[in-house]
Amino acid sequence: MQVLWLASWYPDAFEPYNGDFIQRNARSVAELMPITVIHVLQAGSNIHSKYKFEINKQHQLEEWIVYFSFKPTPIKKLNTLLYQRAYVQCYKKVLKKYLSTYGKPAIVHVHAPFRAGMVARKWCRKMHLPYIVSEHASMYAETAIDGYFEKPFWFKNALLKIMQQAAIVTNVSFTVANAIQKIFNLSTVTVVPNLVNTQYFQFKAEPQPNKFTFLHVSSLLPQKNVNGILKAFALLKNEFQQWQLVIVGPKSSVIEAEIEQLELTTYVHLTDTVPYEKVATYMQQANALVLFSWQENAPCVIFEALCCGLPVITSSAGGAADFINENNGIIVPPGDEMALLNAYRHILQEYSKFNRFAIANSAGRKFAQSVIASQIVALYKPFLG
Repeated sequence: MQVLWLASWYPDAFEPYNGDFIQRNARSVAELMPITVIHVLQAGSNIHSKYKFEINKQHQLEEWIVYFSFKPTPIKKLNTLLYQRAYVQCYKKVLKKYLSTYGKPAIVHVHAPFRAGMVARKWCRKMHLPYIVSEHASMYAETAIDGYFEKPFWFKNALLKIMQQAAIVTNVSFTVANAIQKIFNLSTVTVVPNLVNTQYFQFKAEPQPNKFTFLHVSSLLPQKNVNGILKAFALLKNEFQQWQLVIVGPKSSVIEAEIEQLELTTYVHLTDTVPYEKVATYMQQANALVLFSWQENAPCVIFEALCCGLPVITSSAGGAADFINENNGIIVPPGDEMALLNAYRHILQEYSKFNRFAIANSAGRKFAQSVIASQIVALYKPFLG
């Protein structure tokens, strides 16, 4: 029996890293059972064909990436309606093709409910099919930029219907799971953490550099509060000098200007976007990960760092701190730069108390891809007959 995934976020030609963690989940689950993933997205006004259809096959995984063109009007509110109509019309064609190819799936699994969940709710009701929703968004944190509570009524109402009519709702953190359970008045929300490819992200006893190496890995968007990280480091250099910060993320003239303004050019090194497996190399060569976000769910980068044996300094935004304790890291309030400075001091002075091998061993047992893939497949068993 087929399981069909409808993914609002997924890597494509325009955004190769968009929802790449969902793709890693799909590949891992496909080692245990057949999976088809459908991802529909706007192709852009420069695409002349009505839609472009791509199928990628890898063992038991099929990825259907479908691009549709959309030309915006000068009226923003009208664009929202026209875009949604074009999106739904495209999805109808794709689902019709799926039915003619495989017939009805046993169950539909929606990843990131807005927008694919809107299609799934109506289609599954018509086809008498159950669907599962996995919410990955970080917008439910109180400190979130453009968070859920600031969204328009129609957005909240659409999510409410999607969530309440789902057979199962999952989340990657306990904190956000509890939040959406209350917001949408759900009986329960199942926690399934993000998985880690431990083929790459594993403890490796590399010779440690002369300087203590802090590492930050992210998209460098405003919600990551890289500015706050840098301001705390600018204070740290007045007390400690034998350290460096490596920032792995897209080149940013804004971040580069902040580094120069704070006189951190000899301490901070900004790379660029690097391949997934290269991130593991940076982690294996570092001493600690720093994440100081305004909003998060339970980001992959934390689990990956733990699997490499890195202690993690993180803010308590969303579910970022759910899996952090005194043995594997330090938790600070979002935006509290003095607390972050104290965390830097503590980890420099007390680093020997962190057992990197034990951190990696514990994380591997919880977040390895085979462990999480089995948890996802267990969600389907009641519906597979």
